[in-house]
Amino acid sequence: MAETTLQFTVAVGDNFQALIDEPVQFSKLLGTEQQQQIDNHVVSQLEDKDGAPTLTDFSVSNMTFDSMSSKGSFRAHFQISRQFCCSDISSCQRDYIDLNFTKREQTLYITGHYISWEIQ
Repeated sequence: MAETTLQFTVAVGDNFQALIDEPVQFSKLLGTEQQQQIDNHVVSQLEDKDGAPTLTDFSVSNMTFDSMSSKGSFRAHFQISRQFCCSDISSCQRDYIDLNFTKREQTLYITGHYISWEIQ
């Protein structure tokens, strides 16, 4: 499977330092569009696409930011949910993607790679 890079931007206001100090608030910056980009990236990396996997329950942790280099990182947690159409079975699995960012003025330029850790 070819490795691909997830890239997107997020606009931040003047209260960036408060967002760094409070991951719950920072996670609100990941709007529907950014969550869909993460969803598309992660699902495209999954070998098993049975049950139409989709990502839900996003949260953020492990925030870091170096003001000297204007670079930082965070971990986006999510649940991979599956609903199998020919039965009443559903399943879910918690996972995450580590993301790096560079802050330029009022914008975060975010990149990351998802690695599926499934044992075959």
